[in-house]
Amino acid sequence: MTVSEWLAKGESYLARRRVPEPRANAEFLMAETLSVGRLTAVAQGGRELTARESHRYWSWIKERGTRRPLAYLLGHQPFLGLRIEVTKDSLVPRPETEELVIECERLLKSARIAAPKILEIGTGTGCIAIALAQLLPSATVFATDLSQSALDLAQKNALAHHVSGRVRFVREDVFSGQRRPGGWADLLVSNPPYIPTGELDRLEPEVQAEPRLALDGGKDGLDAVRAIVSAAPKLLNAGGILALEIGSEQGPAALKLFQAASFEGVQIKRDAQGCERFAFGVLPARGGA
Repeated sequence: MTVSEWLAKGESYLARRRVPEPRANAEFLMAETLSVGRLTAVAQGGRELTARESHRYWSWIKERGTRRPLAYLLGHQPFLGLRIEVTKDSLVPRPETEELVIECERLLKSARIAAPKILEIGTGTGCIAIALAQLLPSATVFATDLSQSALDLAQKNALAHHVSGRVRFVREDVFSGQRRPGGWADLLVSNPPYIPTGELDRLEPEVQAEPRLALDGGKDGLDAVRAIVSAAPKLLNAGGILALEIGSEQGPAALKLFQAASFEGVQIKRDAQGCERFAFGVLPARGGA
């Protein structure tokens, strides 16, 4: 069978199993099978697959049909032009988090900080920390996580993208207050767990396959957001920026939390899909603005 025939068969199989975007999934798996880009794979529609390629492709299609996340099958996910390795121990990087990174870059450049110090809480694959280190060559990044397996993965990704010298990954609970007393960071960024516990079992199977620790935000989804906003004034320099990804219905609550913690210029921004997705604020000078 040719590439085009396999793609049609794969798309049909995935569609019957209600896999979202079945055609795109079939194409991504074909690209991985052929070790080429997605567009290149599609362009080779008349090529016949070898027996080994056919077996590999169809095995992946059947596994994707079980609703195993595509990124876990491929073992990687694109993120701002980077190839980020992912495993079942990490949250799959998403397009909206790319938007968070881009806005953080813009804010730091606008602040004209020569060598910014960045703290990321809950680094997962390390995609945020690594992307910021690449976008801001003078920055140093301190990234934490509670999962050692996630930290090992993040370190591997940092090495692959040649920023391990400027990104330090540490297993640490930054809320304990035992390390780095006093404000020191120019940017505190996080994509924390923000899904309400009661909604987890209603999510798509692909999302449910991701680590619960990275998804479960407590009863109202704001447990981690509250903790980060509360701890941020002790971790940031005066004028430091707090940047969070939040749930699409959490904008009003996040705004109140930021304001209660005395952040200035608080903004709730929408993502490319029009959903309220990000919260930003600036820590005023010690003792008030």
